[in-house]
Amino acid sequence: MRKSKVRSQIVIGVLLALWVGIAAGTDQPPAPPTLEELHMVAVGDIMLDRSVGKKINSNGCAHIIEQVAEQLCEGDITFGNLECALSTVGAHEPFGACIFRADPKTVEVLVLGGFDIVSLANNHTLNSGNAALMQTLDHLEEAGIAYVGAARERERGSHPTFFVVQDMRIGFLAYTDLTFAHESHSKVDRDLTKMRAQVTQAKNNCSLLIVSYHWGEEYRRKPTSRQVQVAHASIEAGADVVLGHHPHILEGVEIYETRPIFYSMGNFVFDQRSGERMESAIFDLYYTQGQGWRIELTPVWIPRSRMGPEYATGERRDRILNRFKQMSADLGTVVEIGKGRAYVNYPAQGEEPKTVAQPSRAPFKAVH
Repeated sequence: MRKSKVRSQIVIGVLLALWVGIAAGTDQPPAPPTLEELHMVAVGDIMLDRSVGKKINSNGCAHIIEQVAEQLCEGDITFGNLECALSTVGAHEPFGACIFRADPKTVEVLVLGGFDIVSLANNHTLNSGNAALMQTLDHLEEAGIAYVGAARERERGSHPTFFVVQDMRIGFLAYTDLTFAHESHSKVDRDLTKMRAQVTQAKNNCSLLIVSYHWGEEYRRKPTSRQVQVAHASIEAGADVVLGHHPHILEGVEIYETRPIFYSMGNFVFDQRSGERMESAIFDLYYTQGQGWRIELTPVWIPRSRMGPEYATGERRDRILNRFKQMSADLGTVVEIGKGRAYVNYPAQGEEPKTVAQPSRAPFKAVH
């Protein structure tokens, strides 16, 4: 069942040129709505092919996500990184070359999990070709799930997606930043000049901006110097949250200029080797204007017997929490542990979020 919350209307960044034109006009546009409170849920890599796909064929989509669906559906906006095409066409070699192409019916996992938006800026979205991408966008749109980091026109791949939630305007951008050759509609440029400009432009049209990156090195606990460089540049350019994925294990959280950077949220639905690769978390992010962020981490793990996340307990739960606490401490962040969760409370130290003038657009329509 789709989560019952105020569904936001979506605007894809195809309207960027329109904003620039309006901003250059003589009429002063009205101020954006005041953001007072937001609850966002975020998770890492979601891959619905290979052994996960086999479990779906035998047990159904609900079996993959049902253990944690209720928590996912509580967010005003729920985000994940979709690391496979949803298509019936194109290359498919999941067990060899890691070319992931999931059965389109598996989109139901995202629907049952209450996902509102997924990143398509990763090294697997385009593995099966452009026709497979077009089908993927079709199936996401039909399911009512927004996307960012890819588009029907390649040149629009780095455009933002916006949500309006209870009169709050929330923006998303997504990029890849990997050292190996891969296809992506949205890549970070080497010197960060273009990325900085895009982040600033998007921030100029929303109250909160979330930027997602597929980056780093697989199975590495500490972010690379490049991850830190890109993350800090994003915050300086206007990002309010940075969400990272690709290493397939958890990395710590850093607070930079009062804004959180999640360097890697780990695997959420995947079929890798047991251990850290199958241990991750659900991140609940609560934002209150004038008070900053309150972050909660709930440990989960992925039993290979079912290939879907469930809540970690006992020694496994404590191991995930303590590992995350130490990795975050290495980044200068204090994490408290209690009642089976990790907590980060970081006030905005009196700083109000950036607000800027923006054009009014009513009604909003989904544009892909």
